[in-house]
Amino acid sequence: MMNKKVPLLLCFLLLLVFHPLKTSAHAVLLKATPEEQSELKEMPDEVSLTFNERLDGEVFDLKVRDDTGEVITKKKAVISEDHKTISLDVPDQPKGIYTLSYSIISADGHPVKGTYIFSVGEKIAGPVPDRNDGFQQGSDAIYNVLLSIVQVCYYLFLLLSVGWVLWKWFIPFQTKENEEIYGQKHKGIYLNYMVFLVLSIVVQAMNVLNGSSASQIGTFIFSSATGLSWIISLFLALIGYFLVSKHKGFDFVWAGLVLLVSTLNGHAVATNIPYYTVMLDFIHLITAALWAGGIVYLLLFFKKHREDVLLFMPRFSKIALFSLLLLIITGILYTLMIVPNISVIFHTTWGILLLVKVGLVCIVLIIGALVRNALKKNEQTNLKKLLTVDVTLMALIVLIVGIITHLNPIPQNKPLLWKEEQQGMYIVTKTSTLQQGNFAMVVSPSQPKDGSSIQMVTATLTPKGKGKEESIEIPLEKEDSSSYKTSKAVLPYAGEWDLSVRVVTTELDEFIIHKNIQVFDH
Repeated sequence: MMNKKVPLLLCFLLLLVFHPLKTSAHAVLLKATPEEQSELKEMPDEVSLTFNERLDGEVFDLKVRDDTGEVITKKKAVISEDHKTISLDVPDQPKGIYTLSYSIISADGHPVKGTYIFSVGEKIAGPVPDRNDGFQQGSDAIYNVLLSIVQVCYYLFLLLSVGWVLWKWFIPFQTKENEEIYGQKHKGIYLNYMVFLVLSIVVQAMNVLNGSSASQIGTFIFSSATGLSWIISLFLALIGYFLVSKHKGFDFVWAGLVLLVSTLNGHAVATNIPYYTVMLDFIHLITAALWAGGIVYLLLFFKKHREDVLLFMPRFSKIALFSLLLLIITGILYTLMIVPNISVIFHTTWGILLLVKVGLVCIVLIIGALVRNALKKNEQTNLKKLLTVDVTLMALIVLIVGIITHLNPIPQNKPLLWKEEQQGMYIVTKTSTLQQGNFAMVVSPSQPKDGSSIQMVTATLTPKGKGKEESIEIPLEKEDSSSYKTSKAVLPYAGEWDLSVRVVTTELDEFIIHKNIQVFDH
């Protein structure tokens, strides 16, 4: 009894550890025209936003409001042919502060919302806002826990259902009764799959379609990859309940379609080559289903149907090894496709969990070798223990998969809010989002304690690992007695940088502070 509780206990503990994780928007804003916090002489003819990945082409919104909150145009935003840029034609406007707000859904079904300001003919006073404050994706902790639990259970029963449908035709049942018991247990697994499929769709829809109109909801469900995957998955689940396990050919087609459709609701469809990543994801899922379904069958039937299990194990052992190798290969290729470079996996929760998953798969390979050795020596006591460990590892891997499906694989560039004290002087530095290209910056030093005044404030950016000769001066201009500002700072390329701020007083006292910043390439 204790052995059966180990996988559930480990899953529960891991879920407790990771439940505070915030789900992240997967589409990252690369370029905004006009830029965040920019000060323009006149209103441009068009505002546009460009993202790092494909967007859903049906449900998106882009609005510009004046300082009274009124929308300046009733025109609808349009999307580019590559589905990465949304734009809106805007009329000429008087001087003032304007707010740009946007709402999009990335191709993998994750919503992103954001807001920032720019001005026409006026200076922007006050602190630089954090654009990420506008993001609403999964900010509520209760929602994140609910989504994690549902997704973990959905993927677990999806893989087990498909695995058991396929293995049914290759297990050497010694009696008709054994086959019927297998069918009964599979029915229970399948019912759980149907329940968590529905819950998964409902929980995702609560987030994705929150605030959408009835027409937008209908368009999303019947036109987007995510919406279509919901409909087709429900249809396949329904017909599968009545028809699976009756005909070998149907079962194989059904299993393939179920897994193929599930790939349409994830990272795979948001890449530049969706057909390639969908294929990799499909192979990844079907090999996972074969391994997970087979290993759970072995453990559940080992005690009471040992003859069937021992006859099945040699065949399963070979296919499981091949499946795990395919899992590793497709996992590597898939990861290389969805991240800009492999180093970013060390900077995101998604990447760290992926590394944990890789470690667990390596342990599974070792356990598999031990199982094959125990099978050759007919060490049945050791076989039961090793199968228990294998199922526990499988449960942990599925748990990680359920969590990372709604985490962002790409690290996000963020604004900087940096406060440092030197000899009684406080220097506060704020920036807009630090990314390749232009950014805004404000430095606000406090008055020196000796009664002197601030004479000069300068700032420089120096790429890490390179000399000062490659330093870039940031053109700060005095805004008032307590702040120095620019909207023309430039980061020429992504990487690790040293930001230094230098404050000189009228008494020629010098204060220099340094900050390491990491800018990611999207």
